[in-house]
Amino acid sequence: MRRLIVALSTIFCTILIMVSIYNLILPKSSESPVSQPEISYTVTDYGGKVAVFEDGKTEPMVVYDIYIHLLPENDIEILRKGIKITSESELQSCLEDLGL
Repeated sequence: MRRLIVALSTIFCTILIMVSIYNLILPKSSESPVSQPEISYTVTDYGGKVAVFEDGKTEPMVVYDIYIHLLPENDIEILRKGIKITSESELQSCLEDLGL
């Protein structure tokens, strides 16, 4: 009986130590990961082609060889007003919608 109590105590202590180490190694959920500053973009007409601008910049990041006059009239109007984008995934989706 004494051996059983010692064995159970040893197992309990081992589990307790493992849980303590696990909690020390993993970051706390209240700690927020380091976030990168949000960059927003504008997809718009630039010289008759589709271009992407970082907000606040006067020169485009990239100009695509897609002439806007080849796009549907509705898309042309939207591009001339500028499409505001707030994330990389949204930018990728917008470009795919335009056939890029």
